[in-house]
Amino acid sequence: MKRIIKYLNILFLTGLILGCGSDDKTVDVILESVTSGGVLRTIDINNNLIYNDLLLEFDEGANYTLTLEEQDNQNGELLDQIEIYARFVENTRIDTNMDGVINDDDDDLSTEEGLIRTLTASDFQPGERGVPISVITFTADEFLTFTGVDESKLQGKDDFAIRFVLKLKDGRTFSVDDANGNVSGGSYFSSPYTYRTTIGCTITETLAGTYTYNVTSLIPAPGGRSQCNSMSLPSGEVTWTEDEDRGEYSTTDLSFGQFDNCYTGTFNTINFSKGTIIWDCTKLVADGEIIVEEDTNDEEEFTYTYKITQIMGTDITIDFSNSAGDRGTVVLTRPDSKTWPVLFKAEDD
Repeated sequence: MKRIIKYLNILFLTGLILGCGSDDKTVDVILESVTSGGVLRTIDINNNLIYNDLLLEFDEGANYTLTLEEQDNQNGELLDQIEIYARFVENTRIDTNMDGVINDDDDDLSTEEGLIRTLTASDFQPGERGVPISVITFTADEFLTFTGVDESKLQGKDDFAIRFVLKLKDGRTFSVDDANGNVSGGSYFSSPYTYRTTIGCTITETLAGTYTYNVTSLIPAPGGRSQCNSMSLPSGEVTWTEDEDRGEYSTTDLSFGQFDNCYTGTFNTINFSKGTIIWDCTKLVADGEIIVEEDTNDEEEFTYTYKITQIMGTDITIDFSNSAGDRGTVVLTRPDSKTWPVLFKAEDD
């Protein structure tokens, strides 16, 4: 008899969930109908950890802010406390002993995890859904003091890792190892319990302007449609125009003339206007795409990747490739005899 009742309850709950038209309703049904644990739902993340690689310090007011909502089947009444652990992760390690590899024998600023803060129910306020919500801010100074890492040795792309442990009044605890995919990365819950606060870089100058380029090699994709003319490699000018977001630039040609060289007469229309260049700390990132149409009027998109291989004064050498498999190398020269920012770094093969 107990088994029958159990199955009937499961069928009833399943019917309720399937009958709901949104994530919010589904969660309401689950929380009201079953005895469950608790989750910390991510409402918002604001990462303002910006580091100046020239001054070797964080920008004034640098911080990382999380807005979290605690949910349990008693509308937050089970919340006892939340432990927050933090550690520093050096993602920009180099081959300090010059043996050709980066391993445990090289310097590593990364630190062990430790308890940085403990929250209680009093640190939460009732939210719009009637469950506790809290805005949690960590300053760069707090992270530095807690981890003991030398601020002058940081770089953009390093990060502080944060992990939350939710403790309920009945003695149960929940953290990253207790969350399945639907909870940690679901469309509603988004409750990973752990966050990586990637450090951004201060944009020290604008890269807007008109550059001259000289492509030094082109290799078409094997078996592809491209027919590159290696006897007449592209050269010319490309213009980067600053967008609303600092460090992002619309470009007149993501391919530095490669596309016109390799796909002459292949497409009815070619749209170069959707390309964007992003100054991402030490790298230049190609974003957006080149959009084309053939006789079928079906659109096709070509995306690009860049890799800086050499920097010499006003010239920067970039290996590039596209989503079709075409590859090439270009030397890009800054206007007005400007040198490239010292933040940029050539990448090893």
